[in-house]
Amino acid sequence: MDIIFSVVLGIFCVYLFFLVGAESPAATPTELGAAFWPRIILALLIFLIVVNIVKTLRQQKESGESLMAGFNVGEFLKSKLLIGMIIVAILAIVMPTIGFIPSCFVFLIAYGTLLGERRIAYLAVVSLVITAILYLLFQGGLDIMLPRGTGVFRSFALFFETKLPF
Repeated sequence: MDIIFSVVLGIFCVYLFFLVGAESPAATPTELGAAFWPRIILALLIFLIVVNIVKTLRQQKESGESLMAGFNVGEFLKSKLLIGMIIVAILAIVMPTIGFIPSCFVFLIAYGTLLGERRIAYLAVVSLVITAILYLLFQGGLDIMLPRGTGVFRSFALFFETKLPF
């Protein structure tokens, strides 16, 4: 099952690699262009997916397992992997509406809880610090505009941006 998932993910990443290039404005002589970093990350991800597929195929060949060995649909439907995928999908859906800062903060708390952390105060502090670091890295360091959200969430993001030194 890992190989099937990796192949599907790899095909999707290849599609995104070409989509990013087609949809992004062309690079200028003095700038790298909007597609540069996404393409670098996607190329790295495609490479790592291929490495994972080769490694998994070698392990299965050595052990004599079939491609679907050990896969149970019932267990998958109750697994943390599926719940994590649902949390990520919800994040992708709500981020344009509520913005990066609140959605990232809530996402990190939810995912930390899923992974077993039960200290809510600790999760809140760590999530806040990670959200701030990611925001400063992308917004300040890489000059990538993150979603601000709509309504009161947009007002919050704009207020927060006025307090930043850059």
